[in-house]
Amino acid sequence: MAPWWRSLVDFFFPPRCPFCGENLGENAPPLICSSCFSQIKKISHPMCPRCGVGFATDMGEDHLCSDCLQDHGHFTKARSLAHYEGMMAELVSRFKYRGASRLAIPLSHLLADYANADFSFHDYDLIIPVPLHSRRLRQRGYNQSLLLARKIARRHAIPLDYTSLRRIRPTQPQTELSRLQRQKNIHGAFAVHKKEPVAEKTILLIDDVFTTGATVEECALILLKSGAKRVDVLTLVRAR
Repeated sequence: MAPWWRSLVDFFFPPRCPFCGENLGENAPPLICSSCFSQIKKISHPMCPRCGVGFATDMGEDHLCSDCLQDHGHFTKARSLAHYEGMMAELVSRFKYRGASRLAIPLSHLLADYANADFSFHDYDLIIPVPLHSRRLRQRGYNQSLLLARKIARRHAIPLDYTSLRRIRPTQPQTELSRLQRQKNIHGAFAVHKKEPVAEKTILLIDDVFTTGATVEECALILLKSGAKRVDVLTLVRAR
């Protein structure tokens, strides 16, 4: 839209925060009012340098969490923007389960702005969203991880591949399961359609929520078996 048309539209229909509906001021963070922006509890150091879980205390150095000490898994590094609580928990629930696909715009902007001393979007050759099974995709109407991944790929000029990694069988919703049940539930649920696009690539895997990591671990395993050089993970929120 031409700038003068945008000014005219903004005059009659002032941009509003998609989270609370408040008019956005000129100095508000992009697409979100300052009040909502301040409620986002971002994950900060100290954290686990591998899985990115934040620790209860804000003192001390980064160190491996108990889970990563016991199992190094398949992805190399995972990072999440915020804790899965408060406003972010409500927003992700609306985005993922209640058809609020419009929230993809502000949420993907937030994720594309993610910054950390040990993380850079420039390190990746390819972005892959965690896929949905075709049955779940028909029910929901969209893949929330793909909507997030598209914005990141465009912002940082990284190729996006949403066809190579596929979900080949339906699974029970992970939210209803324990850690061990999640691992069993997701085992064998993914496959790579063609190995050439992922071979020798450093891949950034995008998902909405990191809980136990069972889903992204399974995806990373399949990608590495198909020739990927390295798989890292970036999610919108991280459950404690």
